[in-house]
Amino acid sequence: MKRRGAAYMVAVCAVMTALLIAVQYALGFAAGVELVTVFLLTFCYVFGAAYGVLTATAFSLLRCFLWGFYPNVVVLYLIYYNAFALLFGMLGKRGKSVAVWVCPALLALLGAGCAVCAAVGLPVSVLYKARLTAMFWALFGVLAGLLAAYIIVLCVGRARAAVWREAASLAALAALCSVCFTLLDDVLTPLFYGYTFDAAVAYFYTGFFAMLPQTMCAAVSVFVLFAPLRKAFSAARGREVICRRRFRREQSARKRRREGENAASNDGRTQKDVV
Repeated sequence: MKRRGAAYMVAVCAVMTALLIAVQYALGFAAGVELVTVFLLTFCYVFGAAYGVLTATAFSLLRCFLWGFYPNVVVLYLIYYNAFALLFGMLGKRGKSVAVWVCPALLALLGAGCAVCAAVGLPVSVLYKARLTAMFWALFGVLAGLLAAYIIVLCVGRARAAVWREAASLAALAALCSVCFTLLDDVLTPLFYGYTFDAAVAYFYTGFFAMLPQTMCAAVSVFVLFAPLRKAFSAARGREVICRRRFRREQSARKRRREGENAASNDGRTQKDVV
């Protein structure tokens, strides 16, 4: 049974890894647009942290065959996606929806940060200041829209709104994780290449141009695609449970037959001895 379970786990994680690489490769031409977050998040949420960590590690290493082996990128992906898998795997294992207050709190925090950065401005070159400000206002608009949608969902019936409320909460967490990904890159890359302080600060500001569209994409894609993807992954997970139960029943039936044959054989020997 353990071998069968391990083989199934490896097969599922291999298929999911291939899907993640295909999705990233297919959308590689579009800067800031990615669906890896929503696919991996939903997979970890349904299958658990063990499946998620194995898939995240395989994805982080195998993608290098397409985009090259850059040590700082490999370390970044291994740290971030394994932590990502543990977070959402444990959330799914709880068997309860994410707390209702998580989504509005995170959306309000991220939205307020974007509004402040857009209004106050960042000390960057004049060539990039207008573009960066526009991106901050765009991200603020998306986060405000998600917050409004979440409030509307709360006003709908509880049973009907449960799935979308959970999707909104996970979308807020996915947006926060996307921000953390860029901030982690802003720390690891300068350390790895030995940037000076001024170069590290410039790299930090440049990272905003990648962070803002990725954060918007992660929030919107998780909110829209979580429910259908969860249904698809849950169906696959359900088939696994059915197969395991069937295998256990077959094992129990074979064990009972062997015990019955042994009992009959022992009874026969005992009767011969008596005769």
